[in-house]
Amino acid sequence: MRNPRTGLASSRGQGLARAGQISILFQAGVSMIVLLLCGANSNAQSQQFQFGLDVTTVIPTGDFSKNVTNNGYGVGGQFLVGLGRKPLLLGVDAAFTTYGSDEHTESISENIPELEVKVRTNNNIAFTHLLLRAQPRSGKVRPYADALVGFKYLFTDTTILNDSNEEELTSSKNLGDLVYSYGFGGGVQVTLGRVGRGDISLDGKVRYLRGGRAEYLKEGSIRRENGSVVFDVLSSRTDMVTVQIGVTFRF
Repeated sequence: MRNPRTGLASSRGQGLARAGQISILFQAGVSMIVLLLCGANSNAQSQQFQFGLDVTTVIPTGDFSKNVTNNGYGVGGQFLVGLGRKPLLLGVDAAFTTYGSDEHTESISENIPELEVKVRTNNNIAFTHLLLRAQPRSGKVRPYADALVGFKYLFTDTTILNDSNEEELTSSKNLGDLVYSYGFGGGVQVTLGRVGRGDISLDGKVRYLRGGRAEYLKEGSIRRENGSVVFDVLSSRTDMVTVQIGVTFRF
């Protein structure tokens, strides 16, 4: 029989270790920002900004792919600032994807079987990364290389909707876990034309993101047994490849 106290102590130990890793990662990211900004040229004429939006596909790899066999899909965006005259940009990259969904209709109550609601469960991943990019400042075709450090948040929520008009009635988070994330990648921007004082480019990129060990759910992880709800919680590292295509405004 499992000792409850031993299990609790182990869980606390893992939580403290994870918190320590996240703290170190955050401090390293802040230090990198300070060092790069201190070395940046403050000449306003050489300053450059990029703002991008894209469609994001998540492809699980490693142990994560053994548990989650389907891809995730969502949207992402980034904002970067040029570091003086250097071919470097620093900024923030974020994305939101859903890697599994389940939906069914059921009666709102055993006493009112004729009144039905829609129950929808989504398995999601939200990303937030500090992004350092090396890229030429000019040219119609501009390849680049990225380095990223930040966090992944894996969470599953269930929402009850009005079956007739999709209005949300209530929702609940089933499980959520925040872990560190870091990786690298590359892409290319192809200028499409001018927009005001800047330009717009077609932007495609691929990244490999290592992720800490997390607890999460997938399609089919929530089931009912003898009138009770059972959660089949999975655990693994959260390594993945992301493929993104969208548009970037440079000004």
